[in-house]
Amino acid sequence: MSNTKQEFLNEVKPLVQSLLDYATNDGAQFNITDAKVTVSLSDQVEFEIEKGKVSTSSSGKSCGVGVSLYSGDRFLSFSLNTLDEALLKEAMLENMKAIKLAPENPSKALPDPSLIYKGPDYDLDSYDVTPVDEGQLVQYAIDMEQEALSVPGIKGTRSVSVSKSMSHLYTKATNGLEIYDNGTGYQAHGQIVAADANGMEIDHEGSMATHFSDMACPKVTGRMAAENALSRLSSSLPKTGSMPIILSPAAAATLIGSVFQAIDGTSIYQDRSFLKDKIGKQVMNKGVTIVDDPTIKRGLRSGTVDSAGMKQDPITFIEDGILKSYNVGLQESRELGIAPIGRNSGTTNICVMPGDKTPDELMADIKDGIYVEGFNGGTADVNNGSHSRQAHGHKIKDGKVTKDAVSGFVVAGNLKDMFMKVVLANDTPQLPHPRHSSSIPTMRLDDLTISGGM
Repeated sequence: MSNTKQEFLNEVKPLVQSLLDYATNDGAQFNITDAKVTVSLSDQVEFEIEKGKVSTSSSGKSCGVGVSLYSGDRFLSFSLNTLDEALLKEAMLENMKAIKLAPENPSKALPDPSLIYKGPDYDLDSYDVTPVDEGQLVQYAIDMEQEALSVPGIKGTRSVSVSKSMSHLYTKATNGLEIYDNGTGYQAHGQIVAADANGMEIDHEGSMATHFSDMACPKVTGRMAAENALSRLSSSLPKTGSMPIILSPAAAATLIGSVFQAIDGTSIYQDRSFLKDKIGKQVMNKGVTIVDDPTIKRGLRSGTVDSAGMKQDPITFIEDGILKSYNVGLQESRELGIAPIGRNSGTTNICVMPGDKTPDELMADIKDGIYVEGFNGGTADVNNGSHSRQAHGHKIKDGKVTKDAVSGFVVAGNLKDMFMKVVLANDTPQLPHPRHSSSIPTMRLDDLTISGGM
């Protein structure tokens, strides 16, 4: 199968139409009322570097066909990694015979044709047509590794890798849905080992982009990974107590992840979130606005329509702390009896609007606190709001982040209270960004319980 758009479509369109015709015609005896077929193609190459040379490499092209069959309110789906029409129709026949045994669930039906977007696509520039050969990818990773190893105190690498991916997708259904989408992606990641008399620490840094030219400088990335590892050396366990904390953008992303777990449509209609029935209510501190924007050019998750064919418009989920919308797919919107929001494929580019203060101003009055750089597992239960995550970072003394590393402590509390304590800095990164998949600023939360040592 070719990697070019036109050759891909020339090959898959006749196959998709033949499968839909088979469902419509031969499926009539099994009361098949609708069908949807999706063909996806992906091609990826990845290299791992060790001591300036390729240690491992992998590459491969894969294709898959997903078929959804509908009989009134009954639904069955399957997928096969083949383009063999005979095999696909054989599997369709078996599913058409079995669909009468499927439970009725009207929420899984295809959307009404009136909901399918037929307008122009956003100008997203998500496919990099500039040739990037394997030599360029390998050199990128080598430059990362060499720079990291040149930093005093670095003892080695756990892994340094770089990858390139390409994808095409075509979907068509009997309700008039027809979607074509494609994209490219580049990723680089380095795990670096630092050591001193007290032991070793590992930390990382990376970059990601839809276009190779948008990737961060490899030497800067390598040095950042090294400095991250060095900063964690000789860490101690902070004292247990209540104190203000500052969340780095990376750590803040974890907290925002809990927000989206709490407003997830499935959690809401299954009554497993403390934010059920909170639309229009204050659920976060004033000044917190969270937007999901699919229109960002070269954004990692940008797109015109979702997998159901509905238009993806920018959505404000939280506005000045007030919950405006749940994050629902088509089925979830039906379960809740609300209008669909064009997020059947999930969220796109999450953006937390910036606050008024710089990160330095945000922590200027903190006499004793912790700058949390990341969380290491733990739990955040959106059913009852309990939060208990192990973290690492540095002490804050007299309004400044110190070199005193801390780790192994637990940030404990309740998400209901934590959401209401969030104060934002003004360092929200602009997307697309070579180091951030979402746009989240530094955050402050006062009076958090830190479970550490005596």
